[in-house]
Amino acid sequence: MNLISTSSIPEQSETQSAVRRRWAKMGDPRGVLWDQLIDRGVTKMSNLQRVATVVLGMSFLAGCGSSIASLEVGDCYNAPEIEYAGTTVSDVDVVDCSEPHRYELFAIKEMTESSYPGESRAADMANDYCISRFESFVGMDYDSSIYYVFSVFPLSESWSQGDRSIQCAVGLDSGTKVGSARNAQS
Repeated sequence: MNLISTSSIPEQSETQSAVRRRWAKMGDPRGVLWDQLIDRGVTKMSNLQRVATVVLGMSFLAGCGSSIASLEVGDCYNAPEIEYAGTTVSDVDVVDCSEPHRYELFAIKEMTESSYPGESRAADMANDYCISRFESFVGMDYDSSIYYVFSVFPLSESWSQGDRSIQCAVGLDSGTKVGSARNAQS
């Protein structure tokens, strides 16, 4: 697993390839993260404490785990804990769902907008889509579940390179789980 802060991204050769991700967590409304997320236009109170947003930007680093962009529905994986806005993740470790893992990818959607909608709107679209797909995957409504939703969406840089993918993952607030969350009804 490779953590890289946004300000310390190494120079990339034109032949290298990897995906850079910036993670942002929706925290306690009384905390600092709340102010950061309000600035991003993420204000849905019903989802506030249970949705984490992963902002996706393209730049490639070869050979470190699996690119989050290469994940498929049903993949389970581990990535750094989402602790604050601006954390950058280059890759994830895909594991069998029977092994301890933090996240499970449960939905993917291609955005159809003709131009980049802006980061705040892209975040809202990702969150809305992921929440709408949650119950059919887990088997119970989001507000009653023990699971959190984590969404990934493109930044303008990756949009200009053709990235249109919204990815939805389910996971616990902390720690790992063993097995799939599909039809878990918890």
